[in-house]
Amino acid sequence: MVIIPLILSIAGFVLAMLALFAGTGSQQQALEEYHLIAINMSNFGHDLVPTATSSGSQPTATGDGSLWDDIQDGLNDIEGEITDQLNDIVNDIADELSQKLGISQWYSLHVMTACEGNFAPNATSPDAWYNTTNCTTQSPGVHFNLTDVLQREIDAGPLRINASDIPIPSSIQETIDYLNSFLLATFVFYVLGSGFSGLSFLSCIVILTLRRDSIGRCTIIINVALSSLAALSLAIGSAIATAISKKGVSEINSAGDDVGISAVEGTKFMIISWVAFAVMFVTLLFWSVSCFLPRTRLGSARTYGEKGPRRSMDSNRGLLGIFRRRN
Repeated sequence: MVIIPLILSIAGFVLAMLALFAGTGSQQQALEEYHLIAINMSNFGHDLVPTATSSGSQPTATGDGSLWDDIQDGLNDIEGEITDQLNDIVNDIADELSQKLGISQWYSLHVMTACEGNFAPNATSPDAWYNTTNCTTQSPGVHFNLTDVLQREIDAGPLRINASDIPIPSSIQETIDYLNSFLLATFVFYVLGSGFSGLSFLSCIVILTLRRDSIGRCTIIINVALSSLAALSLAIGSAIATAISKKGVSEINSAGDDVGISAVEGTKFMIISWVAFAVMFVTLLFWSVSCFLPRTRLGSARTYGEKGPRRSMDSNRGLLGIFRRRN
């Protein structure tokens, strides 16, 4: 029976560690999609390129003849084709503007790092994936400043553009600062969650190693405490991460719509985070129910296939023995 909380504790520990260390070390590329939030800059700069608009007066008919109508219709068709072609050129330029400016196409925020990179094979591909080019050093409570990063990259880029003239709404950086303010608390709760999950796993290993006939109530209470602390820590950490991610995405999309800046939630991060909480909560339920069950049911003697004591074959015992002694 102890094998059940053992497996659940391992799962909770591994998932909590994945959420905590995503975007760090040698697994930056493999675990990039497990971010809290990602900011898409691939469409940034549409307003820096003038859009094609119709201008100039059009000839108007001075009489009732159909000749002027035909001429006007023909000119309108030509104008529409030219406008469409110009708009296509403008869109192509805007799609490549992030590369011309020297900035990355996306920036992501993890629990302990901030990363950046480009979409592969390209930003418009339906199957585009995150190609990581750089991440900050691993640090609890990382502080990501998008404005400073863009200014530094634009200054080092090929174009001579004053970064202060780039139309980035101040509310976007304010939203990122809001996210930054919760990262340290999120880090602490994930550390606690992974730590208590690991202790719960080790406790199950000790119980299996001792192979006692029964598990003491004190041991069960210790495991209840460990699993409850792990579940509580992971629940709080997951709730904070989910709340700030949803609010951050909503506000960034609202403020950045006009300048081509958007954001997406880290769905995969939320999934593994809440699953880690769920498995530790099931572990808590297991040990809680065990408190009300006979302790011999959790013993290791029968669990490991050990046979109980054999019945005596002595014929002098039982009713048959009584008759024999009388005779």
